[in-house]
Amino acid sequence: MNKNWLITIGIIVIALIVIGVMYDNGMLNFEWQWLTVAFAALAGPYTFIKNLIFKDKKLEELKNKHQNIRNDEVIHRQTFDEEIKKREDRIQTLNKEIELAEKKIDIIELKKNNVVKEVKKSSIEEMQNDAVNYFGD
Repeated sequence: MNKNWLITIGIIVIALIVIGVMYDNGMLNFEWQWLTVAFAALAGPYTFIKNLIFKDKKLEELKNKHQNIRNDEVIHRQTFDEEIKKREDRIQTLNKEIELAEKKIDIIELKKNNVVKEVKKSSIEEMQNDAVNYFGD
């Protein structure tokens, strides 16, 4: 390669590094949007290589914090799912108990109706005999 080409490529690389450093430090913030976009495009290779070589501490902290939040969220979700499952089981148990109680009430009402019918059918003498049998003289 020609010596002039090497010098030109070197100057371009140095200019891109300078633009990248200036952009990274916030010095290239113009009122003209197209100019800001142009310098941001020129600073792109520098920021890409910089991010590959050096890890950003704030970014790593945010990633770790986000991962911790996700882990806590999973634990929290599992805890609440278990609590919900226990409550659903308790509701099913209570519903079964309610059904059984309603059936017992129905049986008692049927017995009551039968007793009332028998009392209405029985004569005074039968009622007196039953009273003597149950309560004595």
